[in-house]
Amino acid sequence: MKVRSREEIRDVLKSYAGTISGNCREMMRETAELAHFIEDMLDKPDRYDTSSEGMDSRYSRFGEAYMLFEEGKRYINAASGFVPVDEKVKRELRLYEHAKRKLGEAHRKLRYCDEMWIFTNESLASGWMDYEYIADTMPMLEKIDLTQLHALKLTRLSWFDIVNPVNDPERKGAWSPFPFIEMFGQWVYNYLFPIYTNNSFKGIMAPHANIEPMLEDSIYKSEEMMIAVHDDSTLMGMNAAASECLPLEAYKFRFWLEFPEKITRVRNELNLMKNTSDDIVWLADGLRWQNEFEHMIDGKTYTVIRERVPEIGMNLAALIAG
Repeated sequence: MKVRSREEIRDVLKSYAGTISGNCREMMRETAELAHFIEDMLDKPDRYDTSSEGMDSRYSRFGEAYMLFEEGKRYINAASGFVPVDEKVKRELRLYEHAKRKLGEAHRKLRYCDEMWIFTNESLASGWMDYEYIADTMPMLEKIDLTQLHALKLTRLSWFDIVNPVNDPERKGAWSPFPFIEMFGQWVYNYLFPIYTNNSFKGIMAPHANIEPMLEDSIYKSEEMMIAVHDDSTLMGMNAAASECLPLEAYKFRFWLEFPEKITRVRNELNLMKNTSDDIVWLADGLRWQNEFEHMIDGKTYTVIRERVPEIGMNLAALIAG
């Protein structure tokens, strides 16, 4: 392995952080554009065919839920059934079908996007995702109010509240404040952008940004020991060199059935500030505020160099053995 200087490693980290940052900004721009497109549709529905004729033959019923699956079950247009699926709701769902092409294009274009969703106050959902088996689990949406997603304990936060008129009056959009394990076991952030119609808050655009390709674009490429840690000290990932030397375990994909279990996994087991080793706790503390520092782990001294991805609060750190 070629031994690189601190300056070279710093440049590598900057490059990695820049790549992730650029992709995150692209997702932000694309999501905002989609939100504005949806708003234009909602404000000018007469330009589109919103007839409900023939919908019942294309949509499936799961209890009160009303769902369309297409494109190998990658595209979903659905009403959860929290509000009655009447003609008004059907016409709105029909309207969102006209956004299908743009949703699919954004999903394919964005490097980190594994789901691209519209969620509305009336518990309607329209989106693309990578998981073909999602249709088998979608009946769980029966009678679930999508505007109360925090009740599902997926993220321990309300997606709607983050970008509602009170919390996001300037419509800047926002990233989820920490990484999380989503419903199907993927390790993700999401980016939220509000949708308005007639000056009223209608819902959100909510794409998922998968963390795994972020790591593939960065620390996985390096032969030096590297880790990725969130601002809140959650270990987001580490490369092979780090996993061989550090007493840490990063997230590995699995299908989680119990929401409290995965919340505990993220907030406790992956949080370095709650590690049983004082060396790891002090490493996490140093990463919060220092770009370069000396640190000892299990009797070995390392120079720790950090570069930050500000959009998502991700810190990329190299540990250089002394």
